[in-house]
Amino acid sequence: MKRIVLTAAAALLMSGSAPALAQSSSEGSSGQAMGTNAMDTDQASMPAPQDVETAKNFVPMAAVGNSFEIESSNLALTKSQDENVRNFARTMVDDHSAAAMKMKQAVEESDTGLSVPTGLDAKHQEMLNQLSSADDSEFDAMYADMQAKAHEEAVTLFTAYSQNGEDGPIKTFAANTLPTLKQHQSMVDTMQ
Repeated sequence: MKRIVLTAAAALLMSGSAPALAQSSSEGSSGQAMGTNAMDTDQASMPAPQDVETAKNFVPMAAVGNSFEIESSNLALTKSQDENVRNFARTMVDDHSAAAMKMKQAVEESDTGLSVPTGLDAKHQEMLNQLSSADDSEFDAMYADMQAKAHEEAVTLFTAYSQNGEDGPIKTFAANTLPTLKQHQSMVDTMQ
């Protein structure tokens, strides 16, 4: 009996921590990306962003990056006191939430059998944890630095796939999203 109670308690604790690791939501308007759990994505087996040519590699990498943009920007909206940072964060949440919906639609139209992961992989979760634990005097600079790096990677990824990826709706999505990512990259440069 004691073992059953302990097992049940452990199960409750484990299930309570899962949402903190990766959120999955079917609501695109909530500021979250949509799809399956990104924690299952093995980033070690993924090519470098500039080498991505398949939807199988592009979709999880783009989705995780997008989720990081949304979650880190939601955090900036609660932690930052700088109005410029908060305005940038609002733009990131809005634009990346819209991108999540468009990517989901492109993946569904592609007939690849892929799903769009949501939440963060271990690398991006660690980055979010660092940002979350930053003290107020360090937060804005750390957020801007992470946004610069994330957008550099995203522009590289979307450029590579829009040029060298498999033809179809996902490649079209990448090409159509690239100008917005470049605009974000310019915006974050002015924040640093």
